[in-house]
Amino acid sequence: MYGIDTNILLYAYDRSSTLFEQAIKFIARSCEEAQIALADLSLLEFYSVITDGRKISDPLSPSEAADIIHDIQSADEFHVFCSNVSIINKTISYARENNISRFGINDIFIAQTLAHYGIDKIYTLNTKDFKKFDFIEAINPFLPSAMPSAPCALRTIPYGKQSIDERDVASVSSVLRSKWLTQGPNTAEFESALCNIVSTGYAVAVNSGTSALHIACLAAGVKDGDEVITSPITFVASANCAVYCGGKPIFADIDPKTYNISPREIEKRITDKTKAVIPVHFAGQSCDMEVIQQIVSDAEIKYGHKIFIIEDACHALGSKYKGNEVGSCVFSDMTVMSFHPVKHITTGEGGVVLTNNDKLSKKLRMFRSHGTTSEPEEFISKDLAFPSNNSQLTTPNSPPNPWYYEQQVIGYNYRITNIQCALGLSQIKKLEKFRKRRKEIVNQYNSVFKDLEFLQIPFEDQNCNSNFHLYVLLFDFEGIGIDRASFMALLREKGFYTQVHYIPVHLQHYYRKNFRTDWGDYPNAEAYYKKCLSIPLFPAMTDIDIENVIVAVHKVLEA
Repeated sequence: MYGIDTNILLYAYDRSSTLFEQAIKFIARSCEEAQIALADLSLLEFYSVITDGRKISDPLSPSEAADIIHDIQSADEFHVFCSNVSIINKTISYARENNISRFGINDIFIAQTLAHYGIDKIYTLNTKDFKKFDFIEAINPFLPSAMPSAPCALRTIPYGKQSIDERDVASVSSVLRSKWLTQGPNTAEFESALCNIVSTGYAVAVNSGTSALHIACLAAGVKDGDEVITSPITFVASANCAVYCGGKPIFADIDPKTYNISPREIEKRITDKTKAVIPVHFAGQSCDMEVIQQIVSDAEIKYGHKIFIIEDACHALGSKYKGNEVGSCVFSDMTVMSFHPVKHITTGEGGVVLTNNDKLSKKLRMFRSHGTTSEPEEFISKDLAFPSNNSQLTTPNSPPNPWYYEQQVIGYNYRITNIQCALGLSQIKKLEKFRKRRKEIVNQYNSVFKDLEFLQIPFEDQNCNSNFHLYVLLFDFEGIGIDRASFMALLREKGFYTQVHYIPVHLQHYYRKNFRTDWGDYPNAEAYYKKCLSIPLFPAMTDIDIENVIVAVHKVLEA
């Protein structure tokens, strides 16, 4: 373990600096034990410098700087050492004995803090001043002799993870101190915030994306004998929701460029039994919804009944299609989103159904909560709902009995909690920041991987502005000369976890057994599956993380 000075952190975060690339590479390639030591004062100095604009061309806001400090404190590769009274006394004594002015006192304090915890080496550009201290070795990290010879993974990097800061924690804590823990006022506030972001009329928040898909199918009236068309390249929930209602999932093959469901394949599979179509916006890129809407509209005329379009946008919060926010339901009846920890924002677990249809929103709310309603205008059993006509308290405008609620259909307990919505409200304020960071990471990956042999980067349609949830590369594993499992294992040894998104649903045992699907049914989906691999992509990734991922992939390809 060794120490680094404030200026190394500064150059690693200041993209306009001429030393940015060197600082990033130095930190990315450092430390045999995969830990870097920091004195707590270095973090305070770093916060001051990146917010006041004296040494950085594009200063950050206090909240942005605080988020960065939190990320550093949370990262496995950084170990922050705290000062104490003993260190303060040593610093003052050393400064007095060596006639050190105020301009050097911080350097002594940082050096004394590190030395107190057994750190005998610090990398800094301020070597001249630090070399005055005989208790720690000062090294310029940008000299060729100082650079470690080989890269190493500084921490374990998953393919995706949540980004939680102290404001999220405070938001949840405030609810825990309130009287509302289950569904409460934060739920309505969260739903309203979602409506504002995606420009839709109604939002019904539930406890998971799977629950959202289920009640969307229920609201659409999917029942025994109905067919629901969806993509084979998705998580199983996109098809299971039809089965929950007694319907039959019908798969339509994907477009080999976008990996999304092909509109023309949908058209081939619509029949008089089709009740709903569930296009999946895979990895964050919208399906061609205008074309899908036209195909469904033509089929409705042909077969003489309503066919619902339910967008599965669990990967696509923050994405746009033809200038419209995904979730606006411009080309659909309902849109479903997920707030699982690896998604764009999280509520722990959670989901939502968005719609512009008032009748659908009322059905969704009823299915969310046991099939019950407490709205007086919806009550059917008037004899139970309102005071008896013999009551002296009865008037033409009598309110309903204060205890009364009415179950009208079979529903479920899919309610989201006030705790979850408090987290969601805090997270949603950072959506634009998260979207920007995801785009930066995708652009960096694209620029490095686009020309590599045996590798294909994600395609983005010109009609889309995608907030990528996943970064999926297609590898020609046969051409590389390695199988996918071995490739993943080699990356895992370097600290990087990858994932396959997804095993085609029609090849899952349940569907092969119960719906007679098998290999050969959807060739584009199967060809994609044999090559796909998702590499790490999440907003909390640092530039160091990105550099390490890129280096690791290159090394495995070259092995």
